[in-house]
Amino acid sequence: MSRLRPLRLDFAARHDGASLGRIVLLLVGAAAMAIATTAFQDIRTRTAQLESEFGRIKKPAVTARNAGAAGAQRPDEAVRRANAVARELARRWDKVFAAIEAAGDPEVGLLAVEPDAQKGVVRITAQSKSKQAMLRYLTRLQDKEPLQRMLLEQHQVRVDEPERPVRFIVSGEWEQAQ
Repeated sequence: MSRLRPLRLDFAARHDGASLGRIVLLLVGAAAMAIATTAFQDIRTRTAQLESEFGRIKKPAVTARNAGAAGAQRPDEAVRRANAVARELARRWDKVFAAIEAAGDPEVGLLAVEPDAQKGVVRITAQSKSKQAMLRYLTRLQDKEPLQRMLLEQHQVRVDEPERPVRFIVSGEWEQAQ
């Protein structure tokens, strides 16, 4: 067996002068940066031109008669939207999602949860390994507060997939107390 020679590392080594390859690489980099900067400036200028043209095209000519009618409708609509958003934010979503999570089953995977705050309804799309797992999950959901009247809307055995999972939709209400 031969013995390994010691490895000597010189971290403070100095190179004298710049080689031709380094100078060429520096010049190529500087040229590429100049080209990229010029292209960027051209794109910014063209974007500004297009935005100003778009702004001119988008502003419709509104007659005084239409302006009065539209102005009267817009505040009412804005107030309705603001109230709807306020109701959505005031709803206690955390209890609904905690109940759905607590009813979880290792054989059931959630695909979508669609709560509707105005109606107080939640719709859950899920997939299970078997019909028995689907029914166990539905039973657990029915026992969780604040969920009420959780019902199976539809189910379908996915025969096109190898394990033949069951995709189903469950919907129900939740307590309106906030």
